[in-house]
Amino acid sequence: MRLRLIVALLLTLLAACGTEGGTAEPLRITVRSLPVAYVGEHYDARVPASGGIRPYQYELEGDLPEGITFAAGRFSGTPRKKGSFKLTLVVSDAALSSRSASYTLKVTDPPPPQLSVKQPGSETDAPFIAVFKLSDRPATALRLHLDLKNLKPNLESLRASPDLLYVVRYDPEKQTLDLDGAFTGVVRGVEVFRLELTPSKKLRPQLRPQVQFFNAKGEPYTPNPPKRPPDKGKYSFDDLRAIAAAWPRTEKTSKTKPKKETAQANTGSQEETQANPPAPEGKPAQTEPEAPKQTYANEGGQEQQVATGREKATLSGDLDKNGKVDEADLKLLRSSYAFNPGGKLTPAEPKPGGKDTEKKPSGEEKAPDNTSSTTEGEAR
Repeated sequence: MRLRLIVALLLTLLAACGTEGGTAEPLRITVRSLPVAYVGEHYDARVPASGGIRPYQYELEGDLPEGITFAAGRFSGTPRKKGSFKLTLVVSDAALSSRSASYTLKVTDPPPPQLSVKQPGSETDAPFIAVFKLSDRPATALRLHLDLKNLKPNLESLRASPDLLYVVRYDPEKQTLDLDGAFTGVVRGVEVFRLELTPSKKLRPQLRPQVQFFNAKGEPYTPNPPKRPPDKGKYSFDDLRAIAAAWPRTEKTSKTKPKKETAQANTGSQEETQANPPAPEGKPAQTEPEAPKQTYANEGGQEQQVATGREKATLSGDLDKNGKVDEADLKLLRSSYAFNPGGKLTPAEPKPGGKDTEKKPSGEEKAPDNTSSTTEGEAR
């Protein structure tokens, strides 16, 4: 009996030492639920305990999602498959007290980003600046359709993110604006663009853009693009993304390769310029290693090459065939761009011989299949 009293007294003293003010708090788990995890994205969640007597010991019962680990009250990793996983966490302290909590860890497909619009909250007939901002979700490209009924855009005022390469058209008859854009990297939480709009009468602006975003792998978050009209043009959304993916890479030409061979590789292109452009200052062409290959996935699930090997004469995205991707290629793309959102993107057509899978723009290139429609506009 006396031994039990002594043990109880010691435990009470230890509990008093482990808490502030000498008052023991019961052991408890402070988190009631786990945040949702997304396939292919890093996950980090903690389930801390408090009270009782440190140190704590954590035990987890149940099967974790593939790619997720648990240690010392922390879930981390990158899940690879969707599903709901039931887990039971047991925490015990130095006084042998224990508490348990049940959780369901849900793994789903990543939700698409959202495009918020900053606009006047009351009626106005004065010009205003509409600001379009991306939510805190990763994106690499977007397709946008915007109804501008009774609002006239000043296209000269359009200011886009420095990471965004874009093509825009406006149909004054239907009062609609379309924009295709590709970021030069993976972005989130950025201002995509801003545009001055002038009301034709006093009204409260209610801009609601229809947007399809593309994730870090270059795949669409949602299968259906916004409804808007197709039009004719030599270049497509694939070409725009290829330019953005290669920006501002350059293709180096080795001195060991005769100029005639390079020139022959460029013949037949309508946008052909002189072969063998000078190497960038300070980096002799003959000392450059082979350019690494970089790929992105198009909507058809195919991989598109950005940089090619020594046997290739041009970069994907090098529309003018001058050995580099720059403003000139973007200008050329804007001069003949097909806003064509329906169906899958045009796959890269193989070069005769079956070895070259790099997409080559040509006058006979067909626009992608689609079922959407609106009026034809001019790319700016």
